This record gives sequence, C-alpha cells and structure tokens, in this order.
Amino acid sequence: MSKNEPKLSEYRIKYNAGLEHSAIDNYHYYHAYTAEEAFQFHVEVMSKKHAEAQNISVERFNPYSSEWENETPENLK
Repeated sequence: MSKNEPKLSEYRIKYNAGLEHSAIDNYHYYHAYTAEEAFQFHVEVMSKKHAEAQNISVERFNPYSSEWENETPENLK
C-alpha cells in the first residue's frame, strides 16, 4: 500500500430505532474510506431490513487517541 492510497477506518453510526425518540440509542459499525461511505452502507442496511430510524451521528475511531471523533456528514446534520 502506498502513502497516497486511502486507508480504511472504523466508523460507527449512532441511531435511534424509535421514530419518536426511543430511550435507547444503538450503533452500527462499518469499515469504510470516508464517513459518507460508512453512512451510505448504513442507509443500505436499514433499507434492506425495511427499518426506519433517526440517524444521529457518524463517528470515526482514532486508533492513536483510542477515541471516537465526530465526522457527521453535512447531509445528516
């Protein structure tokens, strides 16, 4: 892998399964190149399951700080 190739990152999508603000938030985890790609994977999975949800955020795991960093795309905010 060269320095210019994009690197896969771990993303998690925070969503709420209830359309009227359920008490519990859930997460789906994806490996993707960008936050937008991870969100698109999430949309496809929810569509295939015929599930509706409130999407809250997209976070990327930073392996150097061991923390999740908000990378929510503009179309989700």
